[in-house]
Amino acid sequence: MGVSIPPEKIDEAVQATAFVAAACRAEESRQPRPRLVDPLAERFVDASRADLTDAKSRAGARQALVAAGRAEVVERTLLIDELLLTTLGTAGSGTPPVVVNIGAGFCTRPYRLDLSGCRLVVEVDAAGVIALKDRLLAGVEASCPVRRLAVDLRDSAALGQVLGSDELSSGPIVVVTEGVLVYLPEPAVRGLAATLAAADRVEWWLADLVSAESAEGMNVVAAQAKAGLRLHGLESLAPFEEAGWATVSYRPLPTVRTPVGVGARGGWAGPGRHPAAASRRIVDGVVSLRRTPRGRS
Repeated sequence: MGVSIPPEKIDEAVQATAFVAAACRAEESRQPRPRLVDPLAERFVDASRADLTDAKSRAGARQALVAAGRAEVVERTLLIDELLLTTLGTAGSGTPPVVVNIGAGFCTRPYRLDLSGCRLVVEVDAAGVIALKDRLLAGVEASCPVRRLAVDLRDSAALGQVLGSDELSSGPIVVVTEGVLVYLPEPAVRGLAATLAAADRVEWWLADLVSAESAEGMNVVAAQAKAGLRLHGLESLAPFEEAGWATVSYRPLPTVRTPVGVGARGGWAGPGRHPAAASRRIVDGVVSLRRTPRGRS
């Protein structure tokens, strides 16, 4: 599958956005009444400060993105937390499931949440992200076994090999993609949906979705912050459904974001809005998907 970020920029862009997500969780943890507490997030923020000692412009860009996106990142994380725990709780009484977090970034769910209901968490991301995460979390005890793999997320064959490995050959697989699909143009989302549907043991997929209208506004914010990113949204659930995925739950983000420079096309999704049955248009939120018999063929 392909992404819109040039290969020579992939590590820098991926690490920058991973740092921003961690900084959002760290900032939320410092609030008087935090909705989410992540004591480990500050480790990645400190690492980011060291990395940006001689790059004030990049530091400013990250701070601007944190200020603009903290509410959304926190709400998104909480919704995926909830859906993941629910999915693990309904996975059956057989072999415990494996969670495969694709584009895991600096996610700390195995340390923040009780994931003892899964057999293993496999975190997949770029080599630079994996190496830094291994170093910063060395010696920290997780609630379940964790394995990290350096994989180029543009390489569908390599991703397919991970999902079909002997280590994952027993029990169902729950895939998580948080903050990933927004970097993929629609053909790449379709490719990822097909790759996951073709993996024998993948049963569930939890992902956050961004509408095309929201992506347009987010690109304005990213450009103003000189973040060097190009983001993509989706018009409908067709890329998933046509690959053999059915929607189990669709949870809109409750946050209201003010569109910046979006023009007359409209604003971003407000609280509590679901995709209209007639249009099936995407609103920003988190979706729980389950593979259908068609996806197994």
